[in-house]
Amino acid sequence: MSSKKISHDDDHLDFKKLEEEVQTAVVNDERYWRENDAKIRAVEQRVPTYDDFRELVLAAHLKPLEKEDKMNNIKNFTQIWNQPATLFPKSNIPDNIQNENEAKSDQVTVNSGQEFAQHWKRYCKTHKEKKAFLLSVGASKLQSIFKVEIAGGLLGEFIECLYTFEDHEAHLVANCLESLSKSQRFSLSKTFLNKCELELCTLLLDKLMEKQNKTDDIQCMDKLKMLRNIYC
Repeated sequence: MSSKKISHDDDHLDFKKLEEEVQTAVVNDERYWRENDAKIRAVEQRVPTYDDFRELVLAAHLKPLEKEDKMNNIKNFTQIWNQPATLFPKSNIPDNIQNENEAKSDQVTVNSGQEFAQHWKRYCKTHKEKKAFLLSVGASKLQSIFKVEIAGGLLGEFIECLYTFEDHEAHLVANCLESLSKSQRFSLSKTFLNKCELELCTLLLDKLMEKQNKTDDIQCMDKLKMLRNIYC
């Protein structure tokens, strides 16, 4: 029996498309590490507000002007500076859409991790929307949903959005953190936090404890100290 040789003469490989995909992957990878470095610097500098934290990350791609750069190019430089701000979720999503998403987050009822993830990905685009959704779900429901584990790197996203809490939301945030810490595989979820997210955990708990210092609730302060030991 003779075997028929397989010919690849008719196979077509789009090298141009492949090159474009590789270049895109390289650009995205470089951007990720630049922004990650900027986050770490922001945490190390202990920037006072989340807006300051965000601005440092947005400016991560910028480089100082060289001596030979001409001032007549300053217009182009200004345009580049402003470009990332238009892409950041906070400014990229119209207010009416954000308000609509927050309203949906307030009204939605989730009973499983899958339902939570679907709503999180579809409607929670900004830190404000994510925080509103978490607080509307509530500590008790979060503990039920994430009883076994907090999958998909969600813990880091939770920390980032909860860091933006308002003073009147402090006790709700503390309750959410406590419920999440009771997940059976919380230690495993914590291992997936990067350096910046771990540092942000410390800043978040410090911020909560600073607010609590203004009250005389010893029990709440003890809980925050316990959470700091767990998360940090």
